Amino acid sequence: MSKLDEYQMKVVNETGHCLVIAGPGSGKSTTICEKVKTLIANGTNESEILLISFTNKSVDDLKKKLGSDIFITTFHRLAIDILKYNKINYQICCDTLLDYIIEEYLMTIKNKSKLCRYLNIPELDKGKNEYISFKKLIKTFINLFKTNNHDIDSLNNIVKDYQDKYLLKIILDIFYLYEEEKNSTSSLDFDDLIIIATKILNIKYNYKYFKYIIIDEFQDTSLIRFNLAKTIIDNTGAILTAVGDDAQSIYHFSGCDLFIFLNLHKYINNLKELKLVNTYRFSQELIDISASFINKNPFQLDKSMHGFTHINKPLEIIYYLNAKKKFKNLLNKLSDKKILILGRNQKDIYEYIDKDFEYNNGILKYNNKEYKYLTIHSAKGLEEDFVILLNVSNSTYGLPNKIENHNILSYVSSKEDDYPFAEERRVFFVAITRCKFKTYLMVPKNNPSIFIEEIKKVI
Repeated sequence: MSKLDEYQMKVVNETGHCLVIAGPGSGKSTTICEKVKTLIANGTNESEILLISFTNKSVDDLKKKLGSDIFITTFHRLAIDILKYNKINYQICCDTLLDYIIEEYLMTIKNKSKLCRYLNIPELDKGKNEYISFKKLIKTFINLFKTNNHDIDSLNNIVKDYQDKYLLKIILDIFYLYEEEKNSTSSLDFDDLIIIATKILNIKYNYKYFKYIIIDEFQDTSLIRFNLAKTIIDNTGAILTAVGDDAQSIYHFSGCDLFIFLNLHKYINNLKELKLVNTYRFSQELIDISASFINKNPFQLDKSMHGFTHINKPLEIIYYLNAKKKFKNLLNKLSDKKILILGRNQKDIYEYIDKDFEYNNGILKYNNKEYKYLTIHSAKGLEEDFVILLNVSNSTYGLPNKIENHNILSYVSSKEDDYPFAEERRVFFVAITRCKFKTYLMVPKNNPSIFIEEIKKVI
């Protein structure tokens, strides 16, 4: 067994239902793997353990650590397995169908200037950040609407604001077109699979029996995903271990709802809450800064985390008038360091590079060195010695991104996300906690992010 701290050992040895609140760098994956190994060592058959994670990548990582005999899967692949087990035929729709319908619909809008005024953007041209963010806003609304069982009639009744009604009509038109297209080809999307799988098991439970269900990245659970897991728990008596961090819930656009994480005790009886409070990634100073920032939202849980190192000024604000020049200077200064470059959007990198750089598919080359550039969402779970965060600006698609977190989402979000820019605050938290030593914030001097004023007070 790997050497675990006392908080990790409590999770490994817990025999009942538990919610494990695991902050960044707290050894979450190590703890999960040791719990699985301990269950098997104590006589549990590998086939009696179901381990669910959020992405295919995280599933693959867990399989490498635990082997292929344990059922390690995503919610979508679990739903597919249930349908196959029950000999249900299905056809999955093209995963770009919704994107295609959104683009086709937006081309038909005659008064685009009205929409741009409402969104407070200069234009809505395909390929630009504003267009990409608006598409993401529409997809987020539809995913939240669908995965959290909202009703169209009640939605129309509660939306009173004229401008919100205007945007709601656009989104619902697209939603109807999407559902009609799927129905015309008798095809399902991944969320449909989860809903149908849950209905099948509720009618008659004909599936595998599990003694233990472990859900990784539980903060990214939606209502329909949780309902599927709860149905299996209710029918098999399985013990649930849910592991995650509410402060790292940043997949709102896929339908995730933080309400489930924060209110799990209302769904699971005799639930014990455990915390992994030691971080092995970064300094106590960064713990204190990041906690002060994220806990401004009263719905976020206080973790009182502990670090084992001390670093003076683990966050540094780099103000600039010339983005390209300042970025080069910083890379030159850190030329002997291991660096991860992050941005809120895929296209943020282009503001900072010129002919002296080569950039292709997330790989940036400069002065005979290679750097990885990722969006913050893609970097979740990763770490590096030093991090450079780009575009910490007060622009529409800066940080916070004001289109993707438009007020329209409040109609399909739980009250836990009512705090201003709640999700963008978590996105920023994830970004600054990827480093082992220091994160540099690239901030336009004439247009700094609203988050910078907060950060300046605590660094």
